[in-house]
Amino acid sequence: MGEFFEAVERRRTVREFLPDPVPEEVLRRCLEAALLAPSSSNLQPWEFVLIQNPAARKEAERICLEQKPAQTAPLLLAVVAHLDTWRRNRDEVLRAHESRGGVRPSLGKYYRTLIPLVYRTGPFGILGPVKTGISRVLSLFRPTPTFHGRADLRVLVHKSTALAAQTFMLALSAEGFDSCPMEGFDPWRARRLLGLGRGAEVCMFLAVGRRSGKGVWWDRVLMPEDWMVRTI
Repeated sequence: MGEFFEAVERRRTVREFLPDPVPEEVLRRCLEAALLAPSSSNLQPWEFVLIQNPAARKEAERICLEQKPAQTAPLLLAVVAHLDTWRRNRDEVLRAHESRGGVRPSLGKYYRTLIPLVYRTGPFGILGPVKTGISRVLSLFRPTPTFHGRADLRVLVHKSTALAAQTFMLALSAEGFDSCPMEGFDPWRARRLLGLGRGAEVCMFLAVGRRSGKGVWWDRVLMPEDWMVRTI
């Protein structure tokens, strides 16, 4: 337990890195940990893209607005959120359960009926407002989840993807390495560089390595706990 909290405490947003490379075995362990992160309906809508080609790396630094972490980190990744992989991943979940002895009726109904209802938005997203309106009306009578429109789905997959990114960063910290999540970047150029279709978006770029002596720019400042935690 102590080691976990030490890793949480050690993790800082690092803005300048040493040139020391990240060992392949460390990177693999941290990625394996990230893939264990929780996700909505276990659909795991994320992708980690390692940017290793020199030309692609140079362009990625430009896309990240030449930020110091992007320029100095020995490793740069893009963490991608996918709205369009739910069918493939749903089918893989069902296939895995089938190979382990069969799909329970309740699980089969959930993935074959409810998941399409949540994720399908129709041509040009026209079903989104209809589904949201129906959910709101039903909610007047009983607790009802939102049957998402496209904007809601974007929030959904980005939340799950961010959980995977945070797990990856904590695993790096446990291994003695550092990271910097970057939300300041050109999303259109990023999509083109990574070859992403309309159903995928970069959630963040991650700079990874060992912090330099000037890597942490400011002391940590935390908001008062009573602003962040309350009981009802």
